[in-house]
Amino acid sequence: MAAAPTPDRDADLGLALELAFSAAELALGYFGRPTSSELKADGTPVGEADLAVDRLLTTELQARRPADGLLSEESGASGGPGRRWIVDPIDGTKAFLAGAEHWGTHVALEEDGRVVVAVVTRPVTGTLWWAAAGRGAHRGRLDEPGVGRRLELSSVARLSDARVTGWRLDAVALDRVLMQARWVDCAYNELDLVLDGAAEVMMVPGMVWDHAPFALILEEAGGSLFDPAGGHRLDMGSAVYTNGAVDDELAAVLWGR
Repeated sequence: MAAAPTPDRDADLGLALELAFSAAELALGYFGRPTSSELKADGTPVGEADLAVDRLLTTELQARRPADGLLSEESGASGGPGRRWIVDPIDGTKAFLAGAEHWGTHVALEEDGRVVVAVVTRPVTGTLWWAAAGRGAHRGRLDEPGVGRRLELSSVARLSDARVTGWRLDAVALDRVLMQARWVDCAYNELDLVLDGAAEVMMVPGMVWDHAPFALILEEAGGSLFDPAGGHRLDMGSAVYTNGAVDDELAAVLWGR
């Protein structure tokens, strides 16, 4: 029996966007009203909305991409290597439960270890960001499907002029950077500051599903994602997002190179 053909990049991006729109609509139905939640083994909360969105995403992906692997924060991993969808049903559950705006869904597609499709939403503000490998990164609105503008990061190129932000930070690394750069405040889970040109460096805790879509969106917009050792792995518990223009100075400060 012949193998099923691999979907093309347009089809993959179209599916990722469709899933993100559906997830936003579903999650907003839970937002701002009393819902149940509990703590997971790692001490982080999970609520009704997380589980509902997880069911939506996993059911659709298993039905429409049955040959692909899947990794979800809420339901774990299935399938083999090669093509793998990585999803975070509601990134920023604490913000969601608190009635804050900085939460949304992450959808990414990884092929042979490299992210090739990425979508991030923030439903309360109606915003989304997306990218496909080799096709640039874009910013748009959830109420205007298919419409977006090419993403442009800050052009600040000197670390002494850079704005640095983040939370749950590595104090030693932060101190090194702030000897040259300046701090700007951010809200919990406000991951879009570098994407929207409001910061040049952001230090972010998180797992693979937190970082995967940002790795591609940043790359396609000219930025970078570094792991704590100065590489580009997504599974080391934290990452540094940059606008790409301050990378050489930042690498010298953080990793001595």
